[in-house]
Amino acid sequence: MREELLRWMRSGQVTEMVYVDRHGTFSERQVKLIKVQGEYVVAWDLNKQARRTFRIEQVLACLPINGRFRKRKAEIG
Repeated sequence: MREELLRWMRSGQVTEMVYVDRHGTFSERQVKLIKVQGEYVVAWDLNKQARRTFRIEQVLACLPINGRFRKRKAEIG
């Protein structure tokens, strides 16, 4: 996973990351990877508009988001 995170960080693309926290809660995050340091990856969480740190061993998957396929909020009306 470390190599994948480094690859997507270097590409500069927004990445969809599946993560499980220390309580076993799964989440999908849209992030901009900032740096990989030791056992951690630092990223900008686009939904929370905040910097977040994740344990690499708890990242289950990550893939770059192609602009054509970004999730859109459903329009109401």
